[in-house]
Amino acid sequence: MILIFSINSDYSTSSVISWLIRLQKPFIRINEDTAVELLWLTSADFAISIDGETILSSQITKMWYRRGGLNLFAWFKSELIKDYLRSEHTALIDYFYHRLDQIPSVNKFRNSDINKLYLMDLCEKHGVLAPRYLVTGCKNEVMRFFEEEKSIISKPFNSPFSVQDEEDFSHMAYTSMIDQTDIEALPERFIPTFFQQAVAKAYEIRVFYLNGKFYSMAIFSQNNANTNIDFRNYDRDKPNRLAPYRLEKAYESKLQKMLEAYGLNCASFDIIYSSDDAQYYFLDLNPVGQFGMVSAPCNYNLEKEIALAL
Repeated sequence: MILIFSINSDYSTSSVISWLIRLQKPFIRINEDTAVELLWLTSADFAISIDGETILSSQITKMWYRRGGLNLFAWFKSELIKDYLRSEHTALIDYFYHRLDQIPSVNKFRNSDINKLYLMDLCEKHGVLAPRYLVTGCKNEVMRFFEEEKSIISKPFNSPFSVQDEEDFSHMAYTSMIDQTDIEALPERFIPTFFQQAVAKAYEIRVFYLNGKFYSMAIFSQNNANTNIDFRNYDRDKPNRLAPYRLEKAYESKLQKMLEAYGLNCASFDIIYSSDDAQYYFLDLNPVGQFGMVSAPCNYNLEKEIALAL
């Protein structure tokens, strides 16, 4: 039995499940609104009820952590001891995720959220070139960094800021160029922010990694004003050209060592090939990032590859 953690709106999960059905692999999908109850747990085993069906840990052969999580106390409504239950729930969930992470899996709970700064340390340790960065809340430090690098950007530590308005329209904070006027408009002190060297790109590369294999796609986003800084700011009228791409084996070896050091066997990440010095610069990594955008244009059929890995 394959246990899948996801959310209702994730189409990629449904695409992989279509392959699991074809391959006749039994599975259970847990979404954010799935009724899940922990029946019992010991040092040797546990039992959970999923939509009324009892599953023993010994029945779970593989796990895929795609997205989402558990709320084992969702059924409890009392306000009187809600705070106490919250602390109890946190302790239990943390340990239960630990137990689930012991099951052979594609991705795990414990490393589903990447710390960008720790990732930059791992890049340096394993010889993976990344743009220079500065974290500061001091205006004069930003100006000094700008004068050194000549061209800088700002981006979130974690995921991009995103809100949905009353008309169901999404607003996102993309990676942004920072110029001298922007810096001069800053207060002397502000919330610590991530600034990074802006690397001139010949093209971008989106990579999906699964169990030692790399599936790469070149994105020719540099000549479009919408996507030049951040290709996620899609131009629907004039889409970027996409093409299958192969990284050098020596570079893949470095990347694999870095990913293994983080404990990842599956992830999506972005690389820039610089037009200035003809080198790869590692940008961002997301263990639960979308892979359909690489799968379909390059005919990699990643949905089947994930299903085979489960």
